[in-house]
Amino acid sequence: MAPRSRHLYPEWLQPGIARERATRRTESRTAGAPDRQLDGAWRVWERLRAFDRRFATYVDIALAAGLFVLCSGWVIEQTASRPNLWFVAALVFPLVFRRRAPMTVFLAIATVAFVQWMVTGPGLADAALLVALYTVALESDWVLVVAASAILETGVVMATVRWTPTGNDLKSFVFLTGLAFTALLAGVVVRALRSQLDWLAERAERLELERDQQSSLAAAAERARIAREMHDVVSHNIQVMVTLADAAARAQAQDPSRAAEAMQEVSSTGRQALTDMRRMLGVLREAPVPAGPNGAERPPLSPQPGLRELDALVDRVGGTGLSVSVEWSGPPFEVSGAAGLTAYRIVQEALTNALKHADEPDSVVVRVAFQDPDISVRVTDDGRTKVAAPVLGSRPGDVNGNGNGNGNGNGKAGGGGSGGGHGLAGMAERAAAFGGTLDAGPRPDGGWEVSTTLRDCKAPTTL
Repeated sequence: MAPRSRHLYPEWLQPGIARERATRRTESRTAGAPDRQLDGAWRVWERLRAFDRRFATYVDIALAAGLFVLCSGWVIEQTASRPNLWFVAALVFPLVFRRRAPMTVFLAIATVAFVQWMVTGPGLADAALLVALYTVALESDWVLVVAASAILETGVVMATVRWTPTGNDLKSFVFLTGLAFTALLAGVVVRALRSQLDWLAERAERLELERDQQSSLAAAAERARIAREMHDVVSHNIQVMVTLADAAARAQAQDPSRAAEAMQEVSSTGRQALTDMRRMLGVLREAPVPAGPNGAERPPLSPQPGLRELDALVDRVGGTGLSVSVEWSGPPFEVSGAAGLTAYRIVQEALTNALKHADEPDSVVVRVAFQDPDISVRVTDDGRTKVAAPVLGSRPGDVNGNGNGNGNGNGKAGGGGSGGGHGLAGMAERAAAFGGTLDAGPRPDGGWEVSTTLRDCKAPTTL
C-alpha cells in the first residue's frame, strides 16, 4: 500500500473534523504504547504535532498576531516612517484562516501584496506570502501548489523589477526566489513526513484489526472444535451407559451377577467420560493444575486418543453386549496425532450411531486400512435401518439440509427425531479436514455403513 496524504482536505469547509480524528489517533497511539523507547526528538515532535492539531485555531491566531507585531515597526524599525498598518493587517491576519482554506488565503494575501506593489513600497509583512505558500504546499492539492508557486514567482519578478531590494536585479531575483523555494520545500517535506507517519499509523491500525480478527477466528474455531469433541465424548459414553443400564435392568431378575457387572461397566464408562471432558476442557483453564495426592504436579493435559485407543473403545462398546471387532490391513505406519484423533472420533461416532439407531444389530466391524500415506476407515453393522437413509456420499450440507432423519446418522428412532444431523455433519467435517468425504448409508445386504478415506495422515519424520 503506497503512502497517501490525508491532508488534502477535500472537505476544507470543515477541517476541524479531520484534525480531531487525526488528534485522537495520535493521542491513542501515544497513550497505548508508553513502553516504547522513543528518543527525545520523536517525543518532542509528537507533542508539538498533537498540540498543533488540538489548538490549531489558537496557534494560527498567535502566529498572525506575532507577525503583526514584528512587521508593524514597533519592535524592529525605530524610524519615523513606519509601514502602513492597514496593509500589514491585511497581509497578516488572513493567516488565521490558512488551514481552513489555504489557497483562498494565499490568493487574498497575494491580492493585497499586488495592491501594495502598485501604491507603496515593500515591507516585512510580505513574509505572509511565504507562510501562505508553505500552508498551500502542506495542505492543498498539487495543482494548487504549482499555481501558488507560479503566482509567487511572478510576484518575485515584479518586486525585482520595481523595488530591487538588494540594489542589484540579479541578486534581488535570486534572493527572493530562494525565499519562495525555501517556503515551498519546507511545506513539501513536512507534508511528506506527515503523510508517511499517517500511513504507518494506518498500517499499525490495520495490523491490529487483522490480529483481532485472527484471534476471533481462532477462538471460534476452538469453540467449534471443543463442541465437536464434547459431542463425540458425551454422545458416545452416555449411549454406552444407557445401553448398559438397560441391560442391567433386564438382567437383574434373572442374573444378578451379570447386572452387577453391567453397573460396574456403567461406572467405568462414566469415569472415562469425565476424564475425557476434563482433558478437553483443561485447555480453558487459566489457573495452575493442582498437585496430586503425593505432592507431584499433575500434567495439565492428557494425550488425545488415537488409533492405539481403538481397542479400548471397542472393548467398552462390547460391554453393552454388541459384538464389535477391529480388522487392520495394509502395512502400518506412524500416524499424525490429528489424523489419529480424527479416525478415532469417526469410529466412535459410528459405533454410537449403531447403538442408538441400528435395529437389533448383532455385530459391528471396524476396518482400518493403511494405504501410505492415507488411511481408510469403514464401520459396518448388520442391523436394520429404522428411518429413511440418505444417499451415499453424505456431506455436511446434505446431512443438515434434508430434515428427514439420517438412519444410523442422527435421526431419532421411529422418525421422531429432529433430524439435526450433527453426528454425520461432525464426521464429514473431520474427514474434510484431511481431504476426504464421508459416505454413509444403508448396505445392499442390510445394515449400515460409514466409510471415509483420510489423506496425508503420515506423521512427519524426525531426524
